[in-house]
Amino acid sequence: MQTIDIAIIISLTSTPERFHHELPFAIHSLLSQTQLPKQIRIYLSPKSRITQQKNLTLKHLKNDIQLLDSSNAIAKLFDRLVEIRLEEEDYGPATKFLPIIKEFHSMNTMKSSSQAIMICDDDQYYHPRTISTLNEYSTKYPNSIIGFRGWRIRKDLLWGVRGGFEIDYHIIRSYHLSKIYRVGIVTATDAYLIRPSFFDSHIYNDFNQAPNDIRHVDDIWLNGHAAIRNITRYVVPSCCSHISVTRTHALEQYLVNHKMTRRSANSHALKWFDKTWEKDLWYKFKGENKPEHRNKRTVILREWMNIIEFLKFIINFGFVYD
Repeated sequence: MQTIDIAIIISLTSTPERFHHELPFAIHSLLSQTQLPKQIRIYLSPKSRITQQKNLTLKHLKNDIQLLDSSNAIAKLFDRLVEIRLEEEDYGPATKFLPIIKEFHSMNTMKSSSQAIMICDDDQYYHPRTISTLNEYSTKYPNSIIGFRGWRIRKDLLWGVRGGFEIDYHIIRSYHLSKIYRVGIVTATDAYLIRPSFFDSHIYNDFNQAPNDIRHVDDIWLNGHAAIRNITRYVVPSCCSHISVTRTHALEQYLVNHKMTRRSANSHALKWFDKTWEKDLWYKFKGENKPEHRNKRTVILREWMNIIEFLKFIINFGFVYD
């Protein structure tokens, strides 16, 4: 049974290309949680471009969600929890967190500085225990960023690794873990939870002074500013994985159009914060400092839960391909 018993605010952004497909799935999943949030805020920017397109409104989004699920329960939750906020300044992918951090900083109260905020992407169907799991671990680790996916940084500050086994060691996924694991970077792909007090004003005041490629790899920007203030980042165990509903790849297309690659942008951003990364967290190859993975019993249980959630998705919505 769903209850609005926690004060987490969800913040995300979207693009015109994703507004009518990926975003409705993401919002529906957030309205179908075992524990519901206080608010779901969708920040869109820049306002001038958004308002030119007359179909990027709350009404249109609700209509899209009702095509997925026509129940009165979802409609009522949508009306109560979901809002769209238009931003004059275009922060690109960082629009998912910069406006809300800036707003809560301006309130300048203890309550606002400790507000729990879940940051996520718009192209995932989040499993129904996403919010409850973040809430559980953020209560245990109130001074840390808690997420479901992340990675440790290479000592040479180059992004990525090659080879199937090496990638499995490098990319830390929550449903593989038996206990929490400290990382250098948590990613919004699978959601993470922050508090405004984890950052100072440099996270938004310095943003426009950063090179263009760095401004478009928002995960590293946020984690870099967290590292400056000695905020630890953890990937925590969870029951199951999310379901990707990606159709469009706006960031990849932007990087290609501007003669950049994700690898070069990420590596540049890692080097931008070279003095701030924790030296005891370097990634070590061949699984030397890999996390403790789940036991066989947990593997079977979580795989069954993954299968059940995927089958429920297929029954309700059909097949959605990347």
